[in-house]
Amino acid sequence: MAKRAKELRFSVPNRVGVLSKITNVLKQARVNILHVWGCGEGAKGYFGVVTNHNARARNALRKLGIRASEGEVLVLSLRNRVGSLDRVARRLANARVNISCLSATTGTGRVSVLLNTNNNRKAQRIV
Repeated sequence: MAKRAKELRFSVPNRVGVLSKITNVLKQARVNILHVWGCGEGAKGYFGVVTNHNARARNALRKLGIRASEGEVLVLSLRNRVGSLDRVARRLANARVNISCLSATTGTGRVSVLLNTNNNRKAQRIV
């Protein structure tokens, strides 16, 4: 089952300690990070963060000079088994839904998948 969520997206300088500054300011604002991805490319770092309180997170990030936009993503909880992601990917491909972004983490027995598509409503119905 998939549910829609709002993700904060922003870019920062790709420097040592930036993640620490981001996590500290969110901690000080009492914002819980539910899912996060990040990558550095050259001089820039890119982040996507799903939180328990995006308005507070946005205000906290502004203290660091970070302007975050908000976009919709899907959050899926899958069984941690061989082929679980393949089944989702195949269903979306057969329905002509393009995945534009994907990240996943695994825990005890479950896999949390965050993805964005060209049609999140349709993708939510399919998976």
